[in-house]
Amino acid sequence: MSTRFFFKNLLLFLAPLLIPVVLLGGLSIYITQQYIQGEINRNNLVLFNQLDRNMEQIFSEMESLSVGLGNLDVLFRMEEILHTQTLTLEDIRLMKVIQNYLRAPASVKPFIESIYVYVNNSYNQFLDYNDGLIRLDDFHDSTWINSYMQNRDLTGIWTESRQIQHFSFEKPISVTTLYKNMFSSALNHPRGVIAINVYTQYIEKLLDQMATYPNQHIIVIDDNGRVIFRNHPDTGTNALNSTLIPEKSKPFIWKNGNSTYFVSEQRSTVSGWRYLSVTPQSSLNQIPFKLSTFTACIVLLSFVLGSALAYLLTKRSANQIRRIMTILQQAEKGVPLYDASASVVKDEYSIITEEIIKNFLERHYLQVQLSEKKYKLQAAELLALQAQINPHFLFNTLQTIYWKVLGLTVQPNEANQMLESLSGLLKYSLETPHEIVSLDKEIHNMQNYLDIQQIRYKDKFELYWQYEHEELEGVGIVKLLLQPLIENCIHHGLLAQGPPIQIKIKISRLASHLHIAVLDNGKGISRARLEEIRILINEEDNVYRHIGLSNTNKRIRLVYGKENGLIIRSKLSWGTSVSMDIPLLSTEVMERIQ
Repeated sequence: MSTRFFFKNLLLFLAPLLIPVVLLGGLSIYITQQYIQGEINRNNLVLFNQLDRNMEQIFSEMESLSVGLGNLDVLFRMEEILHTQTLTLEDIRLMKVIQNYLRAPASVKPFIESIYVYVNNSYNQFLDYNDGLIRLDDFHDSTWINSYMQNRDLTGIWTESRQIQHFSFEKPISVTTLYKNMFSSALNHPRGVIAINVYTQYIEKLLDQMATYPNQHIIVIDDNGRVIFRNHPDTGTNALNSTLIPEKSKPFIWKNGNSTYFVSEQRSTVSGWRYLSVTPQSSLNQIPFKLSTFTACIVLLSFVLGSALAYLLTKRSANQIRRIMTILQQAEKGVPLYDASASVVKDEYSIITEEIIKNFLERHYLQVQLSEKKYKLQAAELLALQAQINPHFLFNTLQTIYWKVLGLTVQPNEANQMLESLSGLLKYSLETPHEIVSLDKEIHNMQNYLDIQQIRYKDKFELYWQYEHEELEGVGIVKLLLQPLIENCIHHGLLAQGPPIQIKIKISRLASHLHIAVLDNGKGISRARLEEIRILINEEDNVYRHIGLSNTNKRIRLVYGKENGLIIRSKLSWGTSVSMDIPLLSTEVMERIQ
């Protein structure tokens, strides 16, 4: 019992406290997540636009050099110069002009490491922005020409990640080389290539500065699906296999092993390159996680405090119940009752409760004695009344009166009919020892009562029966259950003037219940009087009424259960309906009761 009280008090304390906390915490987390989601999308859009502008600078330099050096006259003059070993003064001046043209962007743009221009020639000569005209065999970086030889049919820009080592004692420099073939308008095959070496570390450091979230991966992928730049390496603790990331137009959640990432992407309209922003969900959920932790701490603290309060309240309630049980046990044993005033409990409500119980127990024995005397007196009165009424004596007396009346009038008359019906009714009500009778027998004996009332209230009412005899065969009912209902219609429904009222008795058998309704179109009952009647028939102390609706309602509840009873509906000047739904009593049940 203490455990049940504890959980009840715990729920009483925690429910009003935890429900607002959980709802507020959940709502805060949801709103925060939605705000972060929108902020991520906005930040990524700014990031991609900024990244696209930076990448456009590289492409614009390539396009500028391609336009300048792709001029047909310049291209042919370069081809003539590179095909000879002897340079004229004019050739030297032209090479210097082209070299200065290459040196300008390389000097101004910090991300450019070097620029090469190669025109097809048999001496493997090319033009470097810094060293001028030089042979590939004599230059420290000669592997780049292989990519040109393998991609001479490409018309666009392609990339290659390489290492450049100027001297043997220096560390190699990581560069990303951008190539673009130079075509003449007369021929479809390329006449040469422009190669721009971009510092990979510079671009990746620039990407790292653009990152707005911890451990955010910013990746640039060319149109061939190769990773060109990234702000985090593809190995180590931040390893991310970017080649496995699917291409989607909208942001999405991507799982890589045990990690989950939020991925946004944008494709450049100029280069066709693909920009990716891959952010760990753990970096984005820091604020919601803190809110969740704070909410969980508040819930835990509330639970601890609620448990402590529930424990104290349960302990106090248990002590009060224990004292009450002690008083009850003392009262049963006849020992002196427990003194509540001597208790150290300061709760005035517990003292009042205990005093009420003490006063109740002190009067209980006297009340029991009075109830027993009252019951014995009523039983004695009932026995006396039953002893005074001898069924055989009454029946024989009525038979004698019947023959006397017949002798005086020589022929049967209404008095004889009333005496005959009354004799049958008394015989049915007094001599039948059983409370439960068949419904057929109840209806048959009600006809005696109706015959008497028809003579008494001649042409004042018309009665109709509505039931199916086959449905009601073998059904039992409490004896004299219908008579008070019909009597109520006759006595309270008759009109002083006007046409006779109509009384209808409807009996129908439902699945497991018997429905009985007595309806009339008489005077009806006002709403106030109807409420008064409903209260009166349900009074438990109304023990002196042995007839009427109150007695009938009580008998129904005693036999069929307290959930059953009379249902009274009425409207003034319209009529009254008294109905009941009682459980079916079969013949087997009737025999067992009897």
